[in-house]
Amino acid sequence: MKDYLKYDDIKIFKYENLYLSIIYTIGHILVAMACNRIITGASLDMAVADAFIEPIINGFWFYFLLVYLKKTLVKKIESSNLTFISVNQIGFLLAFLYTIGHILIAMTCNRLLTGAPLNLAVIDAFVEPYSKWFLVLSTI
Repeated sequence: MKDYLKYDDIKIFKYENLYLSIIYTIGHILVAMACNRIITGASLDMAVADAFIEPIINGFWFYFLLVYLKKTLVKKIESSNLTFISVNQIGFLLAFLYTIGHILIAMTCNRLLTGAPLNLAVIDAFVEPYSKWFLVLSTI
């Protein structure tokens, strides 16, 4: 047997992904809290609440887009003769809609939970995702 076949690669990758996901989740919460506190001046308890509540709402938004809206759009595209979009391009449309919704949800949660002014909630909604991407890229 070859040396590279002796290990169960699937098991190793599964655990690596699990550990990476746990690290990312903890980092996600810490980055969200830090951004909220630094940008809006929110209290620690409100920053923590926002760091937990906003991703949960975004998860429902993501699920709605992925399950319901995708199915609906695919059916409409397939049943009509649309030339400006095809079923293969639906992912780009869903990504665009998710991004817009994510920003609106982030701004609304921040504003409602922390009472931050709208301009600071907007800045937080844009800065926080970039901070998380930095976290992801630095752990890979």
